[in-house]
Amino acid sequence: MAEHNHEDISAWILDQGLRGAPLDVIVAGFCQRLRAAGHPLRRASVSLRTLHPQYGAHTLVWNAKDGSLSREVHVHRETESDEFLRSPIYHLVHGPKTAIRCRLDGRPLEVDFPFVADLRAQGYTDYAATIVRFAEQQDFQSIEGIFFSCATDFKDGFSDEDLTWSGELLPLLALALKSASLQEVAVNIAEAYLGKDAGHQVLRGKVNRGSVESIDAVILFADLRGFTAATDALPREIVVERLNRYFDCIVLPVEQYGGQVLKFLGDGLLATFALEAGHSVKDVCAAALNAAGIASSQVAAFNRELELQGEGTMALDVALHLGDVMYGNVGAADRLDFTVIGPAVNEASRIEALCGPLDRNLLISGNFVEAIGDDGGRFVSLGFHLLRGVSGQREIFGVSDGARSMA
Repeated sequence: MAEHNHEDISAWILDQGLRGAPLDVIVAGFCQRLRAAGHPLRRASVSLRTLHPQYGAHTLVWNAKDGSLSREVHVHRETESDEFLRSPIYHLVHGPKTAIRCRLDGRPLEVDFPFVADLRAQGYTDYAATIVRFAEQQDFQSIEGIFFSCATDFKDGFSDEDLTWSGELLPLLALALKSASLQEVAVNIAEAYLGKDAGHQVLRGKVNRGSVESIDAVILFADLRGFTAATDALPREIVVERLNRYFDCIVLPVEQYGGQVLKFLGDGLLATFALEAGHSVKDVCAAALNAAGIASSQVAAFNRELELQGEGTMALDVALHLGDVMYGNVGAADRLDFTVIGPAVNEASRIEALCGPLDRNLLISGNFVEAIGDDGGRFVSLGFHLLRGVSGQREIFGVSDGARSMA
């Protein structure tokens, strides 16, 4: 073990954990150092559970051949698949053992894992796996430990010394990976519940009540018209599933065009497109308009699916406004919301409320039209209107008939 001894690798893991290095860096560096120290591993993987809306675990796979590291995510339902139920990780998580060894040199396998049989077919001669558990009780109950496995194509496989000294390093590795994983979990949760930028603001320490800043932004209010009528007689599970499908139609275009959903409001939502350095007001307005157009098209396509099934549908109403908002923390002393407030937000909400009376699914404020420009006659004035709680009348615009395909 010439280049890196046990103490060198331990010190490196500790340093990476203290630095807050990401999972990928820690796993790849650990495997590289084991290999350089004389450990014959050719392939290694580390699996951890996590908290994420779409997937429940991830696996990082390192390959000595090219030093590459890949990450595989496992969606929640995969933990019920036959492949998972016949995997080494399931065997260790739910069985009495914390480690297994499968020599692949022709001897009968201790347990007939399809995955391990595949490794033997690829020329590997030995496989070892172990699980390092965290504390039984913890705040993040689903993050229960790390699963580490390694395989070699070395003729004689692993020696007992190889597995002993690498195994002695695993508790320290688990501690560093737990720290990195909890950091990822914090980001995942913050982005899922607050929005990408808002989540990052909170994680950077912007948590004081009243900590707000004034920003210029496009405000998008969206609401599903006829929600109660379309869902009143449906089972609650169908209502939730259908609402989620509608939100997918709306949220994905908003995020694709640089917007951020800050709040879900029952069957509606509030999103913003911030005016940031390097982007003109016109470009940001165009992005918001495109997002609204794609969302409307996707909702219409989903509605056609429902109509073919004889189901009720909901129309999407959207309002676009441009103005100055206060962006940051508001709320009670120990229960805060990171959102936007101000007269411009209220005005956007009132504009959206006019969609029904004006029989339009997309309404746009005069501020927005002035900022984006109307060289091609895309917009048509719908007159001046009083908005509840807003002084004076406001000119409201719709998309002209000749430009409806654009929005």
